[in-house]
Amino acid sequence: MGNPKGLNKSNSQADIKSLNILHEGWVLKKKRKKMQGYAKRYLILTKEGILTYSISPDKPTRDSIEIPHASVISSQHHGTIHVDSGSSVFHLKMLNPQDFSAWRSQLKSFIPERSSGQARRIYVVTDDSTDLMSVDLNPLFTASDSMNRLVAEIKKQSALLARKRAEKGVTGEVLNMFSWKNEEAELNATLQTLIDSLAAEHANFQHVLESRVPRVFGGEGMMSSIKSRVQGDGRYAQSRHSISSFATNFEDDAIFYDADAADNTDIADEPETSSRDVSSAASDASASEEGDDDDSGDENATEKGVGNGKFRTRLPAKVSGDEVSLFSMLKKNVGKDLSTISFPVSFNCPLSLLQAAAEEYEYAPKLLERAGKTEDWIQRLCLVGAWAVSSYSSTKLRASRKPFNPLLGETFELYRNDGKLKFIAEKVVHQPPVVATYAEGNGWKAYGCNSVKNKFWGKSLELIPDGSLKVELADGDIFSFKKPSSFMRNLLAGNKYLEHVGELTVTNESTGARLAIDFKEGNMWGGSSSRNLVAGFVYNNKGEKVTEVKGRWSDNFAIQKDKENYQVLWEANEMPPNSQDHYGFTYFAMSLNEITKDMEPFLPCTDSRLRPDQRALEEGKVDEAEETKLAVEGAQRERRKKREAEGKVYKPLWFHKQNDDVEWQYGAPGGHEYFKKRAEVVDAGPKKAKDVWGDLPEIFTMQKS
Repeated sequence: MGNPKGLNKSNSQADIKSLNILHEGWVLKKKRKKMQGYAKRYLILTKEGILTYSISPDKPTRDSIEIPHASVISSQHHGTIHVDSGSSVFHLKMLNPQDFSAWRSQLKSFIPERSSGQARRIYVVTDDSTDLMSVDLNPLFTASDSMNRLVAEIKKQSALLARKRAEKGVTGEVLNMFSWKNEEAELNATLQTLIDSLAAEHANFQHVLESRVPRVFGGEGMMSSIKSRVQGDGRYAQSRHSISSFATNFEDDAIFYDADAADNTDIADEPETSSRDVSSAASDASASEEGDDDDSGDENATEKGVGNGKFRTRLPAKVSGDEVSLFSMLKKNVGKDLSTISFPVSFNCPLSLLQAAAEEYEYAPKLLERAGKTEDWIQRLCLVGAWAVSSYSSTKLRASRKPFNPLLGETFELYRNDGKLKFIAEKVVHQPPVVATYAEGNGWKAYGCNSVKNKFWGKSLELIPDGSLKVELADGDIFSFKKPSSFMRNLLAGNKYLEHVGELTVTNESTGARLAIDFKEGNMWGGSSSRNLVAGFVYNNKGEKVTEVKGRWSDNFAIQKDKENYQVLWEANEMPPNSQDHYGFTYFAMSLNEITKDMEPFLPCTDSRLRPDQRALEEGKVDEAEETKLAVEGAQRERRKKREAEGKVYKPLWFHKQNDDVEWQYGAPGGHEYFKKRAEVVDAGPKKAKDVWGDLPEIFTMQKS
């Protein structure tokens, strides 16, 4: 599509006047190299459906795409339009909402209408509207069908082999019978042939997938996301950009539909359209009209907007330290509580348990604020449930590394200046480890404590959550949670992965209504495509089923609106393309241990960001991290011995218990609250911050060797 209708880069936009211009104007176009941002470009759409751009109306055409043969995706909320021909991609951002509406309307006129005969086409929508993309998936389904037949035949041959073994009495050792050996060898050869054929079909399937599904959001990241959602039975699952319609009759656990998609209406309760993203992009556009799209960017750029600040998008160093067998450590400590064992630093990732608790709040501001605004009790319950499910999404690429066990008295704050999220966590009990948390946003607050018990099952380690968590909305509705267990799989051999299995129950304590979500266990034959599924039901206060929910804890969560339509309540952000090199962290996780210049003067000396062994590991200094970890933990033991010798009882800084209550309450005795104190510190300024914090314990001091 790079040279439609005889156009080439020598054509100026003036030459295109003869092609009957339908629409034209200035837009922002993303440059081709990563991290370069947007630049102002002149866009022209002809009546033949040819879209071209150049630096200015009198400059040569840079590239062109035939819209009838391309995929087009738009987002009204972000003011963006993405056009992909397969060979060229235009990432466009409009200068204002009026331009967005005009361009979208014109482009949409060239997209073929859906028909009943298009049984295997998808139409992709954005967060806020049914929109423009149509992709023919017939070749994809053909390739998938071939794989499905091979998988079925492999299952059949495997069952036959197992039955033959049972008939011959072979239960683990092959009998020395010539006829049986020949028969078994023949069956094994058949299986191997089928497996080889399956591998070849998979390669073909992958090729078809990459050639048919457009790479509209940045290369490998989007493609890997799409691949992960194509199920083993050949059906296309919910993508991050919401598949709005599948004109087929089959059903599948992983296929979602946006409510009211057929009517091109917006999803209920979605935020109103805002031009904030458009205007901010305009201010960031290149000042030079002559800038080339192929200009080399800054390879060292590491910032990404998160909240109201700019945070890094990768850690200072990649995964550090040799991976040690967790199985070997567990084998040596059978029957012991793992929280009492000091693991080598190579078992850790550079986050503390306090920061891991903060990870659960990545999607809380949007989901819980929406829950507080809606008066529909079902929608409210499901939005709170969507947040509960979303809290697991950051773990999808985590395997065997665990967060640092915080020191007693260690704290972590997460404070976004836009006021949509304030979070504080503190290690309040050393053995067994208990972390107390409190968070608040616009119209909601969440509080509770958590601890983890564990069981070693030979091939896997079960992590059993023990604690309480509640969400309180501004009108008084309170929701409590019961969480499922997590399993670290394949400790003995194979690819390690984390899986959450069991029931997550969200109960509205004010009404008795509840949402029961089953975190399903993956199966042997389904492989990774069968993992991470969740499904459940909403029950009213009489215990009657009201509606259904389903999704994947790693990707999305949706509520059933009618027999065929589901409304997507939450979708996970894209993982960083370099996530595997950085402990499987999300962008949000990568920001948690960063100390930015604006926060540095005001952090209390107990904050996890200041822990030296964790900082050393993050920077790739494994030996220093190991040595420092031993010294920091040794100093903690000395403080505990001294406290016990003096008959003193440790009192947390920012949480307390009332009488014999099992739950930890936010605020220290006497009414001292962390965020009130923090406000005083900020008002006092950097030079007086330490004095205002007062006499906080220096918990990160190290024991002298």
